[in-house]
Amino acid sequence: MAQTTAEFLIEQGKAEGRAEGRAEGKAEGRAEGKQDAVLKLLQLRFQNVPETLSHEISNIQNLSLLDTLLERVMTVQSLDEIDAHYLTGRD
Repeated sequence: MAQTTAEFLIEQGKAEGRAEGRAEGKAEGRAEGKQDAVLKLLQLRFQNVPETLSHEISNIQNLSLLDTLLERVMTVQSLDEIDAHYLTGRD
């Protein structure tokens, strides 16, 4: 049986929605992985990471900012440097 134009468009929309959902899921997964890495490095360097800072980092979705944080965690001298320089004005 031939598919109507409406049926075709509905199927196409569903396929596009699934693709968009997968892409969003991958981006969220990458962000979560980087958030976890930043937090783990902070814990290794400074032992006690305040819950407020941990929460702020866990809410960052900007992959570029997370990359910057990941790199800088190794050189900052205190947790205050992370808070002051990288979390203020974030996305």
